[in-house]
Amino acid sequence: MNLSKPFSGGWYRLAGNRRLLLGCLLLFVLSACLSFWAFFPAEVVQRRLVQEATRQTGLQMTGRNASLLFPLGIELDLKVFPQLPEMNPIDFSELQIAPVWTRLFSKTPAISVQGGLADGNFSGQGDQTGRVDLEFSNLAVGQFQSEALPYQVAGRLQGRLVGEQLASSSAAKGEFALRLSEASVKGLEGFGLGENFSLGVLEVEGKFSKRRLSLEKVVMIDGLIEMSGGGTLLVGDTPKKTRLNLNIRLHPNQSTPAALQDLLGLTGVKPAADGSYLLRIGGTLARPTLH
Repeated sequence: MNLSKPFSGGWYRLAGNRRLLLGCLLLFVLSACLSFWAFFPAEVVQRRLVQEATRQTGLQMTGRNASLLFPLGIELDLKVFPQLPEMNPIDFSELQIAPVWTRLFSKTPAISVQGGLADGNFSGQGDQTGRVDLEFSNLAVGQFQSEALPYQVAGRLQGRLVGEQLASSSAAKGEFALRLSEASVKGLEGFGLGENFSLGVLEVEGKFSKRRLSLEKVVMIDGLIEMSGGGTLLVGDTPKKTRLNLNIRLHPNQSTPAALQDLLGLTGVKPAADGSYLLRIGGTLARPTLH
C-alpha cells in the first residue's frame, strides 16, 4: 500500500491553508492600519501636541491644517509667538513629526522633525533627554524681526545646532556653526551709511554651557568692512540682562565708506599698523559699551 500520496495531499492542503491564513491575517492588519490612519482625528493629535509643547516651553502656539502621516506621524502648520517684542511670530509650514524607527524601542526613543521656515527649510532629531541635532538652510532672517525695530539684519542663514539637556537652562550645553550670506543692515541712514549696509558673509562658531555662550570664531568678509574676533555672552532673560565680553577687530577695506571711517575715529580707538581697529565691547546687549 502506498501511503505517500494521501500524506502528500494532506500536507499540501495544510500548507495551502496556512498561506491562506497568513494572507488573511496580513490583509486584516493592513486594513486596520489604513483605517486607523484614514479615520483617526488628526485635530486631536494636533491639539494635544500644541498643548504639550506650550507646557514644556511656556510659549504660546497655534496649530492648523493637521493630517496624519503613514504609517505613524503628523504634519501641520505651527505658529509660535515669542515672548520678545522685537520678534515676529514664527511660522513653521508643513511641519512633519514622526518617530525615529531605529530608536523606537530603545531606552531613549527619539522623534524626527522637518519642515519649512522663513522661505527655507530645517530638519533634525530630538529625544526626551533634551538632546537635539538640528540643521537649517536658506532661512530669511529678516522675517523674524519686528518692523518696529530701528535696525534690522537681513540675509540667508544656514547652520547646525547640536545640544544636550536643552530643556534645562541650568544644564544645557552644546555647540553651533552659523553662516549668514547676503548679510546687510537696514536703518543706518542717519549715520550716512546708506539704506542697506552690506556685511557680505558672516560666519560664527561657538559653544554654550548653561547660560554662557562662547563665540570661538567670528569672521565677516566680502562686505563694506571686514571683521574677526570672539568673546562670551552671559545670556539673561532679556537683552538688558545679557552681559557682553567681546573682542572685535574691524578691518576697513577699499569699499569702506568715509562716513564709517569717521565713526571709527570717534570711538577713541587708535588703528593698528595694518589699519584695523580692536573694539572691546562690554555692558549689556541692550546698551553695549566700548572699553
